[in-house]
Amino acid sequence: MTNRTRTSAAAGGTETNVNQTSNDTATTTASIDVGLRTRVLNFIAAPSDDDFDGLALAIHRYQYLANPVYRRFSDRLGGAAPGTWRDIPAVPAEAFRMSVLACGPAERVYRSSGTTAGADRCAVHHVPDAGIYRAAALAGFARAVLPSGSRRRLVVAAPERATHPFSSLGEMVTWVRTAYDVDCIPSCLDANGVDVERLAHTLDSVAGGEAIVLLAVTSALLRLADWAEARQHRFSLPAGSLIVDTGGCKGYERDFERVEVLARYRRIVDVPPERIVNEYGMTELASQLYATGNGPLYPPPWLRVLVCDLTTGRELPPGTVGCLRFFDLANLGSVLAIQTEDVGRVRDGGIEILGRAPGAVARGCSLLANEVAG
Repeated sequence: MTNRTRTSAAAGGTETNVNQTSNDTATTTASIDVGLRTRVLNFIAAPSDDDFDGLALAIHRYQYLANPVYRRFSDRLGGAAPGTWRDIPAVPAEAFRMSVLACGPAERVYRSSGTTAGADRCAVHHVPDAGIYRAAALAGFARAVLPSGSRRRLVVAAPERATHPFSSLGEMVTWVRTAYDVDCIPSCLDANGVDVERLAHTLDSVAGGEAIVLLAVTSALLRLADWAEARQHRFSLPAGSLIVDTGGCKGYERDFERVEVLARYRRIVDVPPERIVNEYGMTELASQLYATGNGPLYPPPWLRVLVCDLTTGRELPPGTVGCLRFFDLANLGSVLAIQTEDVGRVRDGGIEILGRAPGAVARGCSLLANEVAG
């Protein structure tokens, strides 16, 4: 967890303490937002490693000016201007359960399911510009799953906006449907849960046709595996089909390692691991990470991840286990840098998530979050 915070330099380029920010800044936060929005969208469309650092620092400066909760958090911790994106202070993810972290009125409000901390402790992400989230979500899907412009028949067992209006995943699935789906098969998951029998019937009905994309929450596919194994049933998906799953075992009775999840899929669906893509997202982030088979998760170029020491907050070398810290350029309207309680490590240039931080570390994150709420 971060012990000190830094804010970006003033317009002249000299470093200042966050408490010494001038009140007569020449550029209003509103005009900065318009310019930064264009820069973020351009970066998502054509990423450049050379631009990430400067853009991240500019977003941090804007968020300090426009996000009063983040400014209060920064001022309480104090510190000088960050030299790189790695130095930008990260708000604990827990803070999204306590405060409104936004740079302006929300166009969309997303809520987590609350299954980890309880329904009354769900994370809430106020998003002033859903267009940036849409651009990041579709560009990430295009990089990891299907190229932009491709069209496939989608079989869905995941939230959508109509049934889950406060779900950021549901919003994303709806956008993916609009951009990629050549059919309108209703989702096999609604507000009451997954309809396993209808999902099974739908998969049987597409056998022998064109390649599909089966887009589902992992728990729905595990329930499908239970149903199929009890009946000794096997699905034969068209050649070239893809499976995209998300959410881990959340909502299922047991927790499985990823290798066992893939093994269960393979027993009921003839799709090799290299054609199974796992999506990882958070309500607090506008961007997603993707993994193929049992490989690590890879972020898109506009999202960076650090693995940090559980107690000092310092970045750790590759392969060392620590807490994950995300820097998401698409979070322009809320908070760029987020410290999570997820534990992981760098593997093969990507991120392997290993679980949640132990209780003592979680309490430390909560103490930092209280500074945001206070």
